[in-house]
Amino acid sequence: MITAVVEEKVLEKTVNPPKTRKGKKILRAREAQIVENDKQTMILKGVKTSGMVNDVLADMFKIRRQNAVMMSKANSFLPFEDSQSLVDLLVKKDTSLFLFGSHNKKRPHNLVFGRTFDGKILDMLEFGMTGFKKLCQFKQPKIPLGAKPCLIFNGDMFERYPEWGVVQNYFCDFFCTTKTSSINLQGLEYVLSLTAVEPNILLLRSYEVNM
Repeated sequence: MITAVVEEKVLEKTVNPPKTRKGKKILRAREAQIVENDKQTMILKGVKTSGMVNDVLADMFKIRRQNAVMMSKANSFLPFEDSQSLVDLLVKKDTSLFLFGSHNKKRPHNLVFGRTFDGKILDMLEFGMTGFKKLCQFKQPKIPLGAKPCLIFNGDMFERYPEWGVVQNYFCDFFCTTKTSSINLQGLEYVLSLTAVEPNILLLRSYEVNM
């Protein structure tokens, strides 16, 4: 199951002028920058999760740990039903990307990826998982901190269908938060392969690179 939703929700909220030096500093940090910082990701969960969902959230945090924050508290809101509460939390933690995991009878082993821009939900992608193998089950060295993956998108669905184009664009944002002008092949350590399969299946695999 994959659901791609593009939203533009304006958050009309009055911001009182800061009265303290710390408050002024926080607001300045949230202003547009000439050179933007690396995009930060918040990883959070709903009231109920499954073992598979917890494993995925933990592994995604390991991959993104340099620019990610893992929230331990369970959240009662659902991204598609109460995006206001979600965006408020993202603004508070100064993060623009998020991964939300939950589990229930109607939507088992559910993941919602999303991103915001300028106080709005830009888009959200919903996936229902059918299988997962943890990183620790592979007998390879751990992914070094700060290592950037090479992303490979397989299948013409990424070009044929607009919603799959959103999926491709999102995961480029999610996994490659730092833009680079050149690539050193000797420093290429792992590859993430994303394969789109008819009618609505996405396969994600990780590979170690030995040069």
